[in-house]
Amino acid sequence: MRKPLLVLASLALSALSLLAGDLTITSRVTGKGPGAKNGTQVQYISPTRMRVNHEGTHTDTMIDYGNGVMYVIDHSKKRITRMTFQELQASMEAMNERMGAMAGLMSKMMFGDASKVSVQKEGTDTVLGRPCQKVRISVGKMVEDLSLDPTLQFPIRDYAKAMSMMSQAPGAMGAFFKRLYEEVSKLHGVALRTHVKGIMGLDVTTEATAVSTAAIPASAWALPNDYQVVEGGRELSKSMHPRH
Repeated sequence: MRKPLLVLASLALSALSLLAGDLTITSRVTGKGPGAKNGTQVQYISPTRMRVNHEGTHTDTMIDYGNGVMYVIDHSKKRITRMTFQELQASMEAMNERMGAMAGLMSKMMFGDASKVSVQKEGTDTVLGRPCQKVRISVGKMVEDLSLDPTLQFPIRDYAKAMSMMSQAPGAMGAFFKRLYEEVSKLHGVALRTHVKGIMGLDVTTEATAVSTAAIPASAWALPNDYQVVEGGRELSKSMHPRH
């Protein structure tokens, strides 16, 4: 579950505004924590899909908002894991039910108290020659510093649909994502530099090295046709209900 949760958290922190043309951001990622690897990251965002290619982890993630499907592409294993938002939601609920009160305690230990929220303007910054507004947003244990370019927008038409499943996650985890979504949705612009720390041992900086608003080629959304495709929902269900 750790990798899908990190992907969703990253999505919530990235999608700060809506309805623009295609956007491609190439960034340098450095830091430490679960799943964190230094390397170049390319983020493709259209009104209906988003794909993040990360050379450091040899893993790509593509989210199809219109169809509610997430793909995790593992180039090392030549494997594609497909999972619907409904399956991810169901797995969260099953995990919560299976673990009972322990799930809430573990979520609170990982994410902190979601009622503790702070958003502060921290002055100005410049990234790639673009004037940015610095903002620090804190939710629970998470602290995120963002340098936002107000002239750019993310083109995610189905953002609310994608985020709704996160805000319905059970227990303290759901409360955390709901508050994070609420606060992030109030901000304007695209973050060209971010530094996130405090949750699950993360301490990661992502800084844009190139930005393009040109139309994204169809090839960017293509899945490798020679990789094994695995239904992630079935795998999670089997792990939750092992046969004896």
